[in-house]
Amino acid sequence: MFTITEVYNNIPCREGLTTDWGFSCQIEEAGLLFDTGAKGDVLLSNMQALGIDPAGIRRLVLSHDHWDHIGGLEAVLAANPSIEVYVHDAFSEKTLSLIREHTEPRIVAEWTEIADGIAVTGPLGTDIREQSLAIAVPNGYLVVTGCAHPHIARIVARVSEVGPVLGVIGGFHSVSGEDIEALAGVAYLSASHCTDKIAELKECYPGSFQPGGVGKVHRF
Repeated sequence: MFTITEVYNNIPCREGLTTDWGFSCQIEEAGLLFDTGAKGDVLLSNMQALGIDPAGIRRLVLSHDHWDHIGGLEAVLAANPSIEVYVHDAFSEKTLSLIREHTEPRIVAEWTEIADGIAVTGPLGTDIREQSLAIAVPNGYLVVTGCAHPHIARIVARVSEVGPVLGVIGGFHSVSGEDIEALAGVAYLSASHCTDKIAELKECYPGSFQPGGVGKVHRF
């Protein structure tokens, strides 16, 4: 079983947590943090409220080099400088230098398994390069995205080359008609953060749609 807890989101879900523009979630069983939101103090405050010890984070995956996904990076590195940090070829020298003050970044170029049952897709897209998580669950994969700048249809297609996509969690950014069609077979759909058509997705897929937000816990 995997337990995915959203620790940073501009959409509220649970009382006692701070909402702020950005995204981050924790995969408890792997000691993995995906993205860091925009502000380190908000990230650490929410983690504390959720009972998550930042020193227990062993792996950090960054989806893309935008402020609302890497803003808490320094705070995480300060709490655990021995952490493994996974980035890709589109990250700036400024971000890479910050990571190198604590640990050597691991540059992901393609589909890479980084923990038991968890892989990084490698960077997709052209204008904004971005990578996502693919988590092995019974009979397929759960995809976790930061903003889905390459479009969620492209991300789903990439993961589908390895196995069926059963669920998608995170920000979907600009949702096209192709994106909506690509989500037709997904059994668990939780769009949040920067998704521009949350209401439309909920209307199209009422049986699979699950509200996301800071404090939301997804279990598979």
